[in-house]
Amino acid sequence: MSDIAGSAVPNYGGTVFVSYARADDERPPFDDTAQGWVAFFWQQLRWELTNAGVSQAELWLDRYEIEPAEDFTEKIEAALKQAKMIIPILSPNWVTRPWCRKELERFLELRSEEGSQVDSIVPVKKREAPESDVPIVLRNRETYKFFAKEPSGRLREFYWRGLRDKDAYFDVLGQMAEWISGRLQTNARVAKPKRPTLGRHIYVAAPTDELRDAWQRLANDLVGAGYSVLPPEPRLPDKAAQTDEFIRDALGRCEMSVHLLCESDGMKPDGSDEGIVRRQLILAREHAGAVSAFPRILWAPKWLPEQKERRDPFEVVKRFGTVSAGEEVYAEEVTDLSQWLRGRLDHKDPEPAQTLLVAGGSADDDDLVSMLANRLQFEGIRVVALFAGDPMRYAPSGVTALVPWGKADRASIDALLSSLSACASRLVLLRLPGGDEAAKRRFFREGTYSEPLDALPPDREAARALLDKIGISQSEERSRK
Repeated sequence: MSDIAGSAVPNYGGTVFVSYARADDERPPFDDTAQGWVAFFWQQLRWELTNAGVSQAELWLDRYEIEPAEDFTEKIEAALKQAKMIIPILSPNWVTRPWCRKELERFLELRSEEGSQVDSIVPVKKREAPESDVPIVLRNRETYKFFAKEPSGRLREFYWRGLRDKDAYFDVLGQMAEWISGRLQTNARVAKPKRPTLGRHIYVAAPTDELRDAWQRLANDLVGAGYSVLPPEPRLPDKAAQTDEFIRDALGRCEMSVHLLCESDGMKPDGSDEGIVRRQLILAREHAGAVSAFPRILWAPKWLPEQKERRDPFEVVKRFGTVSAGEEVYAEEVTDLSQWLRGRLDHKDPEPAQTLLVAGGSADDDDLVSMLANRLQFEGIRVVALFAGDPMRYAPSGVTALVPWGKADRASIDALLSSLSACASRLVLLRLPGGDEAAKRRFFREGTYSEPLDALPPDREAARALLDKIGISQSEERSRK
């Protein structure tokens, strides 16, 4: 007899409240085919959420939920109490409607004792509204914009008297639905306890102008989750000496730093030859040299605002120096970074399920070590990078050691494997192009598994496949980071 009927089926439900101005849902005059903006948006988002696997989620819109004879205030109050998230559809109409603002304020009041309120707000921009008219909680936030500004300054709306730019509209909508479904699924799996202010400080480095909105989003999320962010604004003092003093003092109060890497080093303070982005990273590395266990997160997103071409995150990081011990590279969207970072900060387990030690035989292979170590970081796995010349500081029992072999000579590799055998229960040598090819073809060492590779895995999916190939198992849940 099948046990399907008795299995537990996850319910990724919850009410998503749509707050909008009725003027934004009026249909164009003398046009029987075009829908109102909000009605079209609601129908398309409903389909996207179903497609993303959260069909149980209720997308609450008053025009569909309130009968003419019902009490408008009472029904909306009840919906706000049930809502897990709110979507304010920002426009010049929305910001001038007191009732719209009241819906947002009441939603936040009902969640004043919960963890992160910011994660529960999904701002949508139908049209640009004056920043001074936008509620403070929604300012300097990443939003889902359904319009674009052309070089001439003219506004191009994706939906205007009907669908005008199909690809742009559904690209934004798809990203939005993915974010909402991810939050609903996470909330369904993990009940968040009420959290007081944690009193923990995180250094989120001041970025270039291109990533200022992303900085604000990340800072808002961390503050909403109970952490303190330094610097409190994405700007630093103008003078070099004051800048360095401020950075060093702030780093000394923080437990980790996060660095947002764009294409440039950023503005140079007066009296300095280095931009603020590079300078903050240099000082964070100096601080890590004096204080053990000070992690640095290097965020090099694959996509930048207003850029259509994908970036190679590791090529970006190279411009800021070789990744050193204690640094991790993250390349996904800022919303993913926020969720991943808070999950890491909240992690209470003393040790992950297993440890991977990535070590290099010579300084010529340091790039291979840093790239492989960063691409192998998954939930439940601790990755330690050991560069050539580093002291053997990490010796957890039962560790699996991976050695990418590029340009190092055979003697260096043998010496490294001998030192690793004292702590590693398994040694895996990854033979890559370069160096002494003849020595690699003739390599054999008892107790070491050797695997030839054409190149390192280019992304995290390929890194997962590599672990499977060499027999390092991961649970399905762990691999879905």
